Amino acid sequence: MLYWLPRIGMILLVCAALAFGAFSASSDDVARTLMVVLLGLGLFSVTLRIFPPERY
Repeated sequence: MLYWLPRIGMILLVCAALAFGAFSASSDDVARTLMVVLLGLGLFSVTLRIFPPERY
């Protein structure tokens, strides 16, 4: 179950960013958004390493 948390978090993050207009035209905002997405994907990878789906 815990390996679903990063996926749900990333979906909620993208939905919130789209809803509140966080995707702006400036390059700084785009870079920050991409860094958050990469951080979420890294969290997802770490979670899969710690809690492999086939074991739980």
